[in-house]
Amino acid sequence: MGRGEVTTTPATKRDWAAFLDRDGVINSDVYDPDYDEWGSPHRVEDFQLRDGVLEALKTLQGLGPRMILVSNQPSYAKGKTSLENIHAVAAHFESLLENAGIQFTEFCYAYGHPNAVVPGYGPPHIGRKPSPYFLQRAARENDIELTASWMVGDRDSDILCGRSAGTRTIQVENPHAGAKSGHENPDFIVANLSQAVEIIRTS
Repeated sequence: MGRGEVTTTPATKRDWAAFLDRDGVINSDVYDPDYDEWGSPHRVEDFQLRDGVLEALKTLQGLGPRMILVSNQPSYAKGKTSLENIHAVAAHFESLLENAGIQFTEFCYAYGHPNAVVPGYGPPHIGRKPSPYFLQRAARENDIELTASWMVGDRDSDILCGRSAGTRTIQVENPHAGAKSGHENPDFIVANLSQAVEIIRTS
């Protein structure tokens, strides 16, 4: 190398991520007659993937992002079911993904709720969306560029979470989300996860 000549190493491209909500996006909400509301499934037999989800996740995986699940799961905190049931549903979901050859980098669940009746599960709960905690933590631990990443969810809390972290946002329409959606301005609104993945693929 001659005097005054400088060589540089090209900067390593940082990873990007697809942060995905679960209930209402990947699986269908379940009606709870005891509380007269729709929400997360509390039994393995009630867990039903939405149409086309596995194919959409396979396509998304092929695009090369870190795939990270970020889901509020407050049913135990609210006294609706056991923590064992919540864990069983999550394990069943992960087994479906494994059988389909789909790999997530991480599964992030927030179990707390502001109206928790179970001691220790009330505020503060830093991981509960709309907090961007899990997104920011994943970015630090996996060298993820959040501005190149996406948050996909069905509720306003998902959109606020992604926006606070600096990601682009896609809202999946869910007829059971009710007043918990439609008050924010996501970058895109789609009918299902397949359409969300197509937007990500072409953006």
